[in-house]
Amino acid sequence: MRYKLLAVDMDGTLFNDASEITRRTRDAVLAAMGAGVLFVPSTGRPMGGMRQIRATFPGDMPYILFNGAMAMTGETGKVLFSRGLEYACAEAVYAQGARRGYPVIAWAGERLYVSRECEEITIYQRVTGAEVNLSDSALPMRESGVTKIIWIIPPEEAERLQAEIAAQFGDRINCHTSQPHLLEFVDAGASKGLALAAIGAAYGIAREEMVAVGDGWNDLSMLEYAGLGVAMGNAPAGIKALCQYTTLTNDQDGAAAVIEKFILGEESAAWLP
Repeated sequence: MRYKLLAVDMDGTLFNDASEITRRTRDAVLAAMGAGVLFVPSTGRPMGGMRQIRATFPGDMPYILFNGAMAMTGETGKVLFSRGLEYACAEAVYAQGARRGYPVIAWAGERLYVSRECEEITIYQRVTGAEVNLSDSALPMRESGVTKIIWIIPPEEAERLQAEIAAQFGDRINCHTSQPHLLEFVDAGASKGLALAAIGAAYGIAREEMVAVGDGWNDLSMLEYAGLGVAMGNAPAGIKALCQYTTLTNDQDGAAAVIEKFILGEESAAWLP
């Protein structure tokens, strides 16, 4: 099988724990692109948070943004997929998070809203580069629409909160962690897998011709949709169990090993059994 598309998660996958793209990983991605493979960065961030990726990997390739709530091209800005939250759901989730005492983040397109200021919000804002707008409700976002919402939580509460949200909203919301302390909410019709399917349709690439690499539960739909889904060595055991292969960790250039083995055909690529 000659793979034509490579979808790679950012944090915990393309980036190491120091938020760096190593030389080996950069060179592997560029070699895949040089061989004609469509590179698709996949992230929970907005396009404004993709400056490092766009500088490192030139071209008008498609990006999966907001954990699959949007897919668009980086240079021409062509929207390939977009699905925001129902306003009633967004309003309830925003209010609940604030009432529970969690810092709440909401995206309305590229516009960033937060329930309050705190150190965690400052760190998040620095990564995305967006201007912060304070709001105690989702009301200012009603006209533009809410792309996704995030609660900043203690990691040990994630499983319980996901169960509560699933019981309350049923099939109206997708709720998952993107990092252990970030609980994210998007519409049930939005996921990295659905965005990847839309990109495949736009570029004429079948799912069997796709490779996807990721480390988190927010990546699972993408890993399951692609013809080849590979879990990072630092992924949870549940993710690894649902993928065909597990590679090295993000601090061991696991994404590069996937590219070297399955796209560039380098049999000597370091690999996990």
